[in-house]
Amino acid sequence: MNLHSAPQDLPQGRRGKPGRPLGPIAEGTGPAHRAWLEPLRDAIHGRGVTLDELQARTGRDKGHISELLRAVGRYPRWVFVRTVLLALDRPGLPYDSMRLRWVIAAQDIGKRTSWIKDCLHEGGARHRTASASAPLDFRAFQQMHRPHYTSYASAFLRRDGLVEKAVDDVFTLLLMLWHDALASENPERFAWPMLRRTVLERAPKDNGRPSLVESAFDTVALDFAPDPVGQVEESMALFRAVGGLAPMQRDVIVLLHLCGLGETRVADELGVSLASVRSTARHAKRNLHAVLYPDTTTEEEVPGDLDD
Repeated sequence: MNLHSAPQDLPQGRRGKPGRPLGPIAEGTGPAHRAWLEPLRDAIHGRGVTLDELQARTGRDKGHISELLRAVGRYPRWVFVRTVLLALDRPGLPYDSMRLRWVIAAQDIGKRTSWIKDCLHEGGARHRTASASAPLDFRAFQQMHRPHYTSYASAFLRRDGLVEKAVDDVFTLLLMLWHDALASENPERFAWPMLRRTVLERAPKDNGRPSLVESAFDTVALDFAPDPVGQVEESMALFRAVGGLAPMQRDVIVLLHLCGLGETRVADELGVSLASVRSTARHAKRNLHAVLYPDTTTEEEVPGDLDD
């Protein structure tokens, strides 16, 4: 998946007797937010529903509804958007697509995975990750990928409790969006950005970049190094440089060299081709060499072909 690629299946609402024109959407509202807000506004206007009618149908304060429809104030919780959506009575907007667009916009403005998960649960999404009632294909996906998701999270978070909570939150959110994952081109590619975002939002930072410095003390090289202190310093420099790589380059290096996965397994986890993994690893190593040995590097830094 690319979770950040919104679906394009939202039809235009039928135009009926228009209600009072809504105020304009606030300046600075991002395209991801507009992706669900504009179709919702069109549906309201097309059905001729007024703010007074929405207030009566939803029980919500008219001023708060107006703020939601103009993107004023805090990003709305899903239960509020859902209430307005359902109040339109068959608005012609696919529910799952609207919900996914809301998730994408929430991620776009930096909302944490736990907040998104709680909002969806509050809004009626099923919350059953540990339950036998979860779909069989979801349970198979979780069984296959959880060990490697846990290994990836451990490279950044280091503490078992934080790692387990992060991975649990990813699978809880993924279950709520499982229909969308199956409808995507590739469920693994759909899920991976959710894991990355969830882990990195909780990881310690080093000058704004995810820190892998603690991992320097756990490398196998330390067990055999004649100069452990020097080896730690070298490892810390390397892991700082890894933290500064582009997202997909960093993921590939972490999975290959900290998690110990083979190239084929990395491709399976990311939902990409083996050739893409090899190409990205090659570019990542070139970029690391340029950072660590600037005086000896003659090749230009080349961005990886999977950067996002």
